[in-house]
Amino acid sequence: MSKGILYLIPVPIHNEEDFNIKLIPPYIIELINNLKFFAVENIRTSRRFIKKLNPNFDIDNTNFFIVDKRTGKEIIREIVDHLLDGNDVGVMSESGCPGIADPGQEICELAHKHQIAIKPLIGPNSIILALMASGLNGQEFKFHGYLPIEQKDRIKEINIIQKKTGAHIFIETPYRNQKVLEDLIKQIKPQNRKISIAIDLTGKSEKIITKTVYELSNSKIILEKKPTIFIFE
Repeated sequence: MSKGILYLIPVPIHNEEDFNIKLIPPYIIELINNLKFFAVENIRTSRRFIKKLNPNFDIDNTNFFIVDKRTGKEIIREIVDHLLDGNDVGVMSESGCPGIADPGQEICELAHKHQIAIKPLIGPNSIILALMASGLNGQEFKFHGYLPIEQKDRIKEINIIQKKTGAHIFIETPYRNQKVLEDLIKQIKPQNRKISIAIDLTGKSEKIITKTVYELSNSKIILEKKPTIFIFE
């Protein structure tokens, strides 16, 4: 029996209210319509996304598995067993690309061990989109994920990172955007270094700003509580 294929399916990175089906490549819609097994970060939002793509999709006869930071190895094993049985499986996070600052890595790791084909699909990735538009170093860069929640730990991490070369990228929870920006402005030296802020990428309120630390310290920018990528070099 031939094995199934593990498809890594990108999901829009903006708010649900801004949903635009034109941003989804037709071949991804066709693929989703033909899948009966999904590994998802959130079942409810994934079902809503699929129904927006195709209101006639047979949700009730589709298998969904939750894959998040609490998912045990037995669920990952069950998903891979379906692949070994010849079923194709689609992996979707709540937004963006699975496996990049989102669940999916453990499924891919086990799939590789069983020589299961993995197919990453083209779609929005806030990390790459932010770097593309930042005007900062696209040759040498590192994604750091989330900065520490506690301010003293966050400041310590910023000071460690800023000693290294290249562009440094990280994502933040929307309600901490302003505090993180203020810490970056205060800690990054010298003041001619640049910070790029990419807000609500692909959404209706999308905004990308790249300024020096000095310019930002004098502009008093107030960030909305929306998904944001920060980059500095």
